[in-house]
Amino acid sequence: MEYVRLLAQNPNLSIDDVIMLDKIQKNREITEEEFSYLRKNKFIEGRKPKIYLSYKVIKPTENEELMADYVKNKSFDDDYFKKLITEYIKKQGKTSRKAIDKLIIPKLSEVLTEEQKKKKVTNFLSGLRIQGKIKKLPGYFWEII
Repeated sequence: MEYVRLLAQNPNLSIDDVIMLDKIQKNREITEEEFSYLRKNKFIEGRKPKIYLSYKVIKPTENEELMADYVKNKSFDDDYFKKLITEYIKKQGKTSRKAIDKLIIPKLSEVLTEEQKKKKVTNFLSGLRIQGKIKKLPGYFWEII
């Protein structure tokens, strides 16, 4: 109930919006129409089935707990993680994929599955390799170029 009151404080939301967003918060199923409406109005972020309230919805509530959940779900941008990887490899020298996973995976959004997190790390490494910043060594090690 407190959650609904918080959302109701947002002047941009109708009562129908609040009801739909309450479903999101409680991880209840929503229809495709509701999903499209919420996405179009930028009330939610993420990918199905792991969707969460957007900054646009959370900011007006000024609720620290909701903001903390949002930041946990949103995570950081890709450049942040790429910089973290390159800095780590610079300091470590030759670095294993396992070590990079240990560094990055815990920092990724909680809405991602373990498989999605590993794929994201793979994409970061591939991007850095394509940019010519790192290179892959035999045995699945990485090093700065």
